[in-house]
Amino acid sequence: MYENIAIQKGPYKLVGNTGYDAVPKDFELFHLGNDPYELDNIVANHPEKANELKRSMDQLVDELTGSPNLMEDHMPIIGTKHENPLILNRNDASGQRGIWTQEEIYGYWNVEILEGNYNIRYKFIEPLKKAGKVMLETKAQIIQSQMKQMPTDVIDLKNVHLKHYKGSVTPHFMSGGKSIFPLWVEFERID
Repeated sequence: MYENIAIQKGPYKLVGNTGYDAVPKDFELFHLGNDPYELDNIVANHPEKANELKRSMDQLVDELTGSPNLMEDHMPIIGTKHENPLILNRNDASGQRGIWTQEEIYGYWNVEILEGNYNIRYKFIEPLKKAGKVMLETKAQIIQSQMKQMPTDVIDLKNVHLKHYKGSVTPHFMSGGKSIFPLWVEFERID
């Protein structure tokens, strides 16, 4: 909770690079008027100022982390005229840790899909070398197609009918016992 966090009031700045259970003396305190480069930690000499700033920091963190925008999932809506095509990328994906750079990893997006016909494009980090099956799974549908023209790092599925759906969508490519998660998936509504 207190990793890479700071609060400043007047000339005093309290810096946290410590654990969730840190007490004020575990932080760093600087007087920016006297020490603009933050070289002299004065927390031991000013425990009351550190306590005051930590209480302010805790209050601010509670306010920010309790925001409705963080507490409620806001699902991308696939198929609106406002964002067509819509691209889902790994920045917004849920799933296993390390999703940024690994290929063979489980990932998904929570979305709302409007019923319609779509062209769907998968982009992979590295070219796929072996033939396999591209899949798009929801709880309502499983779309799959055999892919034989390799190597490629892009797969297109044309004119796919998707039903209205709210929930997780899981795209992947299956080959040789591996499930490869795409870098991004583009949905273009065509009807």
